Amino acid sequence: MENRIQRQLEYIEQHYGVSILLACETGSRAWGFPSPDSDYDVRFIYMHPLDWYLSIDDQKDTIEYMQGELDLVGWDIRKCLRLFRKSNAAMFERIQSPIIYRKQGPLAAALQRLAPDYFSGRAGLHHYMSMAFKYYKVCAGEEKVKLKSYFYMLRTALASLWIVENRSIPPLAFQELLVLVAEQDLRDKISGLVSLKAEVAESYLHPKHREIEAFVEKIFLYCESRAGEPEKNQGPTDALNELFRKTIERVCHSA
Repeated sequence: MENRIQRQLEYIEQHYGVSILLACETGSRAWGFPSPDSDYDVRFIYMHPLDWYLSIDDQKDTIEYMQGELDLVGWDIRKCLRLFRKSNAAMFERIQSPIIYRKQGPLAAALQRLAPDYFSGRAGLHHYMSMAFKYYKVCAGEEKVKLKSYFYMLRTALASLWIVENRSIPPLAFQELLVLVAEQDLRDKISGLVSLKAEVAESYLHPKHREIEAFVEKIFLYCESRAGEPEKNQGPTDALNELFRKTIERVCHSA
């Protein structure tokens, strides 16, 4: 699969006339709880030649390729930096990914360094709480649930709790979020489900764990009671403009 992903990234560069600056895995493989048949969710940041950015018209700033278990989605660098300025959770997750398929230049390192200055606890909490509640509703009405849905619910709920408790960007790795589960017995049960998920297909249905859902319900109540505490924040535009210009200059000069 690694070779297939690399070939597809090369095709995208040639077909669209872009340079891919960062390509990484997201989703369950990056979070640490994949199933054997989990999709490969590849997300990438790319840039066009300089002239593309000098047009007076807005142009498409997304590239998508989906075939079977391979799902590639890319955003133009300008779109990425605008979202980064808004404390977009997807951008913060991508620069933490442990699975890197392509990295060109210092962009990723620069974004990692700048991230704390652009993280908004208020925006992050709203994002993860909304996602957690969506997955909770999916699980709550069923007698058997997909483990994928349980873990999506748990990950986003724990990310919400992390923001309230630590006022910082939640870690991407699910195992790092598990430190927030104080009860050892519950943590062991969740770890057991991680091991099970690594052995069963995405379609597998598992009997409900009422204890897990009750734990998530407590997180909802707790985070809602403190939702006003995390601060709003939007980092400065100047630093991102400088990063944008330097990246374009470096890539264009090396072309």
